[in-house]
Amino acid sequence: MLSARRALARLPKLGVTRAFSFAHPRVAAGIVVAASFVGMFLGSGMTNSYGVFEEEYENRFSNRDSGRGAISSAIAVGAVHVSVNYLFTTIAGALCERIGMGLTTFIGGLMLGVGHIAAGFCTEVWQLVLAQGVLGGAGVGTVFIVVSTIPTSWFSKNQGFLIGIVHSGSGVGGLVLAPLTRYLINQYTLPGALKILGAILAAGITLVSLGMATKPEELVDQEDEDNIDQLSTADSGSEQKVGALAKKRMSVRSFGVRDVHSTGGVLRSQEFWYLNVAVMLAEAAFYVVLFFLPVFSIGIGLTSEQGALIAGVANGATIVGRITIGYIADLSGNINMFLITHVLVTLSCFLLWFPAKSFMVMMAFACVFGLFAGSLTPLVPLCSVTLFGQSGLAANVGLLGVGMVLTTSAAPVVARVFYEKLGQTGAGYGTVALFCGGIYLLATLSIFALRICVSRKPWIKI
Repeated sequence: MLSARRALARLPKLGVTRAFSFAHPRVAAGIVVAASFVGMFLGSGMTNSYGVFEEEYENRFSNRDSGRGAISSAIAVGAVHVSVNYLFTTIAGALCERIGMGLTTFIGGLMLGVGHIAAGFCTEVWQLVLAQGVLGGAGVGTVFIVVSTIPTSWFSKNQGFLIGIVHSGSGVGGLVLAPLTRYLINQYTLPGALKILGAILAAGITLVSLGMATKPEELVDQEDEDNIDQLSTADSGSEQKVGALAKKRMSVRSFGVRDVHSTGGVLRSQEFWYLNVAVMLAEAAFYVVLFFLPVFSIGIGLTSEQGALIAGVANGATIVGRITIGYIADLSGNINMFLITHVLVTLSCFLLWFPAKSFMVMMAFACVFGLFAGSLTPLVPLCSVTLFGQSGLAANVGLLGVGMVLTTSAAPVVARVFYEKLGQTGAGYGTVALFCGGIYLLATLSIFALRICVSRKPWIKI
């Protein structure tokens, strides 16, 4: 029995990445980034393409609800999917610390695949809520927490750029999986499409799990020793640089705001709560826009084809934004970039989206929104590293998912109420734009408070 437990404890460490770690560390790092990109493509990409399912469920179940004068119950599937997604980022973050990254990813892929396969057998909304909503959302959240945090352990430089590449996988996934889902539905009906996608997700993420391993401490220590040796043989100012490097290595936080060595310490820090409020609000608004942008476009008189194109451009812009902004964050600071992007997203909601009455203005909004709002997911783990260090990153980012459970489940429902109840008078569309803009404004204020809390010097790189 004891030997079985020891074998289970070692299982997550035995994988493709672990085998290459010492002999070929650069190859191992490349495997981690590539596997994380694919995991983001399949997991979060499936969530980003959920609008196709939303349309199908609305068509299938709206007739049942219209007679009662109620808002279609199908909205519950997507709302539960997103909220459970964030709930399980917290659970999976703790799970990573106990059983390792590889096994956690495998479990997430299994839940995601089985959830979609089970949804293929569902005939009622409540069944879809349990299958695609709860089980599928749990799988996405579990995979997300691993693939969004593990690459930072392998790179001390250009973290923003590399994390941006990984997170661009969700945008690529939305572009690829949305038309693929539509094709499968047209060819094999909705139940058949769900079963096929479930099998693809389970098999793909199983392969991804083989590449999930954190950088061994022995390699981290060796890298620091090499850097110190290089600095020691450099110019006369090397002693200060060596001291700074050693201090950064020993300190839990990059900026030494207050050393945090435990989850309790993180929760007691005001910096965490400023970051938490910002993320829970911004993420909720992001999914409201992403899920309902085609519907909103039709609401101002555009065609369904134009609405689909606008949604596709928004997804495509997130790809460019996540990579570009990640690179800029390496130069200007993660928290600084977090603040700047959300100022611009807030302005785009008020100045472009709210007054939009034409296809060109909506297209401009989609470009600006996707470019800057999509930077949220890669910047969150980077800001966590800036504030609390690399140690326990998965658990720290997972803690941020608790608040998002409430906001991401409530925001789409409130937006739908605004649109359907006020849409009769022509005010529904503009109200939703103001609703999202208001949420982003509050999130921006919270990021500003975080920036001031860390440093009041406006030009310092943070």
